[in-house]
Amino acid sequence: MEIGFRAHDFGKFDSVESLASTIETYKKRSQIQLALNKVIPSSPKYSEYTPEYISSVRDTLREHGVSVAIIGCYINPVHPDPSAREDHLRRFERNLELHEEFGCRYVGTETGSANPDCSYNPLTFEEENFSLFLSSVERLLRKAEDVGAVVTLEAVSRQHTICSAKRMRRVLDTFRSDSLKVIYDPINLTSWLGIEEEDGSVREKPSKEAVGRAVRADLDLLAPDIVAIHAKNYVLDSNGWKIGNKPLMEGVVDWSVIFSLLREYGIDVPILLENLKPSTLKETLLYLDSI
Repeated sequence: MEIGFRAHDFGKFDSVESLASTIETYKKRSQIQLALNKVIPSSPKYSEYTPEYISSVRDTLREHGVSVAIIGCYINPVHPDPSAREDHLRRFERNLELHEEFGCRYVGTETGSANPDCSYNPLTFEEENFSLFLSSVERLLRKAEDVGAVVTLEAVSRQHTICSAKRMRRVLDTFRSDSLKVIYDPINLTSWLGIEEEDGSVREKPSKEAVGRAVRADLDLLAPDIVAIHAKNYVLDSNGWKIGNKPLMEGVVDWSVIFSLLREYGIDVPILLENLKPSTLKETLLYLDSI
C-alpha cells in the first residue's frame, strides 16, 4: 500500500515546483491528493484551466517523483442556492474533463449538506435532499462516463448527505457504474460519540476489537469500490464529542488494526495522510513502515 499525502497539509505555495520539491524531501516517490487552488492560491480559477497548464502541473510533479492519486474538488452537490450549486457542479465537471492532463482518473468530493457551508442541518437527511444529491451525481456520472474519468465520493458522519457506509452503498447500488467509486475515511465515518465497544460503551481510547468491528462493517459494504484511503485520527473532547482532525499518531485509533484489515480484504490503494504535521511526518512514515 502506497503512503501518500494531502498536498495542502504542507501549506500554501507560490509554485508547483516549490510544492513538489517540498514533498520530495519527505518521500522520494509519493502520491498526493491535489486540490490545486488550495495549495497554490495563485493558480487560475477552474474556468480558466487549460490542458496545457494542467499538463505542466502534472509534469512538474512527476519530475520530483510525485503523482496525483485524487484530484480534490470538494463541492456541495446539494447546495441550497441553485446558482451556487450549478457553479460547484461545473467546477467538478471541468476537473473530470482534464483528468488525463492531471494524470489521474479520480476526482473526489464529500457529499455536502443542506447548509451552504456543509455544516449540520437535519434537512440533509430527508429524502428530498437525497434525491437532489442523486440528481447531482447522475449529472457528474454522465460527464465522467463520457470522458473516461471516475467520480469518487467521501462520506462524513452526522453532517453530510452520505453519512454512513449503508447510505454510500445505497448510492453505489443506485447507479452501478464503474465511473463511481469511494474514498474511505474511517475517522470521518466514526460516530461523533466515538467508537462503541461491544457492550455499547464508548471508551476514551477504543479497544482494538472495537476498531476492528467498526472498520470491518464498513469494508463489508464498501471494499470493492474503494480507490483511496484517508488516514488521520480523532480524540474525544471533555464532553465526549469527536474531534476528528488529528494527525494519525495523535489520536486514539490504533491504525495497525485498520492496516491489517485492509490487507485481509485485499485493498491495495493509496493511503493518503490527512491533517499531517510536516514537523512529525518523518516519524509518522517510520511508524507506518513498521506496521
